[in-house]
Amino acid sequence: MSWNNDNIPEIDISYQDSQMKSVMANISATLDKNNFGDAGARLRNMTAMASYNGERAVNKLAERTTDEVRNLMKERQYRQPSYHPGTYAFDHKANNQHMVDNLKDHVDGNKHRIFTSTTNGGYNYSQAFEFGLLTRRYPAHHPFQDAATHLGLNQLNGSFDDEINEAIRKGFDA
Repeated sequence: MSWNNDNIPEIDISYQDSQMKSVMANISATLDKNNFGDAGARLRNMTAMASYNGERAVNKLAERTTDEVRNLMKERQYRQPSYHPGTYAFDHKANNQHMVDNLKDHVDGNKHRIFTSTTNGGYNYSQAFEFGLLTRRYPAHHPFQDAATHLGLNQLNGSFDDEINEAIRKGFDA
């Protein structure tokens, strides 16, 4: 791996409900136009509740994922004796505790990007922590990969899909 920032580890979680809203709006309009009483209004309310619940489920999962990555980083970097608080390396390096402190969930609408912005001489250190450095005998620790695997984020029809489906179902059960 070269000394650039091309491989910064990050976990992306997103939820798109615009297509569902569009379809449900068309169905609601059809129900209203054909005099089905308050069925169109009820469908709009249920769609709004399902959308809200889906967004909450994504937010909770992003928070859980951030906590999981943070805990794995702490656990794995403190195994090395030079990384304990109070040592010279811990107090003077930009890449130790600061990496955990700078781990953030960057939210843009329904998209969450979880990564750390800690740099050392312009190099994002989280790359070395995630993937390791062969030339410096620095082992790979994989906190992002292991968190994604543990939470089922990299599985088709994993726990994330189940939580979203449950949130949508609750919205339509009203």
